[in-house]
Amino acid sequence: MPMHRLITIRFSHYNEKARWALDRYRVPYREDGYLPMFHFAPMMLLSAQHGMGKSDRVSSPFSTPALLTDDGRVMRDSSEIVRYVSDRFAKGALYPTPEVGELEQRFHDELGPHTRRVAYFFALGDPALLPRIADENVGRAQAWAFKRVAPLVTRGIRRNLRVDRAHADRSRDKVLAVFDEVSRRVAGRQYLVGDTFSAADLAFACMAAPALLPTPDEGYGAWLPPVDAVPSEIAKVVTELRASEAGKYALRMFATERRARDVS
Repeated sequence: MPMHRLITIRFSHYNEKARWALDRYRVPYREDGYLPMFHFAPMMLLSAQHGMGKSDRVSSPFSTPALLTDDGRVMRDSSEIVRYVSDRFAKGALYPTPEVGELEQRFHDELGPHTRRVAYFFALGDPALLPRIADENVGRAQAWAFKRVAPLVTRGIRRNLRVDRAHADRSRDKVLAVFDEVSRRVAGRQYLVGDTFSAADLAFACMAAPALLPTPDEGYGAWLPPVDAVPSEIAKVVTELRASEAGKYALRMFATERRARDVS
C-alpha cells in the first residue's frame, strides 16, 4: 500500500511542524531523518526526480521538510504540508479562519529563523553538544559520519545561516518581542484564535521550540538538549522564556495537543 514519505532534519522545528500535523491525523508515513548537511543528498535526488524547490527568506531549494504523498505529489514547505493534511485528512479543521493562516506565516517568517539562529549559536559553540544531538536523533552510522565531518558542518551552518554573536543578539531580541506579543494575546485564553486548536497554535509552538527546548517527554517529536545540558547563558534565556505566558502556552500545546489524535 502506498505510504507518505517525509524527509526531515530530525530535530528541526520546521520539520516538527509537518510531523505534528501528520501524527495528529494519523496519516501513514515513513520518516527519513537526517542531520544538517546530510540531508542534501536525498533532497538533491528529490530535486533531480521532481524538479527544484523554491527558496525564500528562511529556506533554500534543498531545505526540509519534504513530503512525498501516497498519490505522487511533492511538497517542500512545512506550511504547505500542514495545509495539505488539514484539507485532505481533517476537513480544514486546522484553518477555521483566514487569520490562522496569517499568524502561521508570521511565526514561520518572524520567529522560526530567529529561534534557530540563537539555538545554533550556542550549540555550535559547545563541542560536546553536537555529538550528543547526533547520537540521540539518527542511527549510529549517520551519527558516526556526522561527527567525523562536524567542523565542516559547523562552518557551513555558520556561513549559510549567519550564525555569529551580532546576528544572534539581534535574533534574541526578535524572539523576545514575539514572545511578549503572544504572551499578551494568550493571557486568559486557551488558544490563539477562537476556542479550538489550529495551525496558528501548532506553528507558534514549533517555531518557539528551539528557545524552549521541550523534551520528548514534554511532547517534542525529536531530541533537543534539555535545559541543564546547554551553556548557562542560553539556559537562563530558555528558563525565562519557559516561565513567560507565551512559553507556558507553547509547552501546554506540546503536552496536550501534540499527543492528541483525531478520532473523527
